Amino acid sequence: MKNILKEIFIFTIIFLYFIYIIKYNSYITEQTIYSVNIWLNKILPTLFPTFIIVDIIYNTNLPYYIEKYLHINFIYIISILSGSPSNAYILNKYNQNITKILSVTKYTSPIFTYTFLKAIFNHKTAILLISLNILSNIILKLIIKPKNIKYKRIKQETIYTTITNSIKKNINTLITILGTIIFFNTLPIHLIKNNLIKGTILSILEITTSLNNLLTTTLPYNIKILLTIISLSTCGLCIETQIKSIINDTFINYKEYLLYRLLHTIIFLILGIIIIL
Repeated sequence: MKNILKEIFIFTIIFLYFIYIIKYNSYITEQTIYSVNIWLNKILPTLFPTFIIVDIIYNTNLPYYIEKYLHINFIYIISILSGSPSNAYILNKYNQNITKILSVTKYTSPIFTYTFLKAIFNHKTAILLISLNILSNIILKLIIKPKNIKYKRIKQETIYTTITNSIKKNINTLITILGTIIFFNTLPIHLIKNNLIKGTILSILEITTSLNNLLTTTLPYNIKILLTIISLSTCGLCIETQIKSIINDTFINYKEYLLYRLLHTIIFLILGIIIIL
């Protein structure tokens, strides 16, 4: 009986979504074009070279030497600089439980984040929110104590081979990312008239659309700060889906991971309320 109800529920959702596609075809077309433009102008120019650079860096054994001589785990540096899902792309290279370390290295791209936050608020608030996000991950790291990645020296390939293999491997990943962006941006969020409810849902679903909505909405300053914190902490289900597609073959306990990220959101909100509000 339980399985039958589940199948009926899934069928109902699919049927309603099909009706929605027919009724709001022009909106879906508009959002699809918008999503492709985001992918072409924001995602592809950032992630594609980032993935290739990461592959080249790891082929040089640089992370091994940084850890050995400077005692700094490279994953924490590159995660802050490149954001998610780039960190997942790195962690996918290692055959170990990445639940905790992925939990404390999740960020949005700093350049992307700063550009939006400066437009929504101002330079000072943008820097403060980015800094508090990093601090929240540091506090979470101290609480859950993830094991660092142990880098090993590897047999180096030629630069040509590394770049060629990286391009072949990353094209599929980037196409998957495009698909997730289109899906989340074509959901019927535009039908919600209440700005607070709409902003809250967007902050959980897709960060680009969420921040763009905060840029144009008339919500109070305090609410915008809180919704921005949620967006930065969750990075949105869209990026979460991208991460999942990248680490598909890597072991992760998702229940544990989501609990850690919820803790990060709570820490971030507390810091934001105390320091900014």
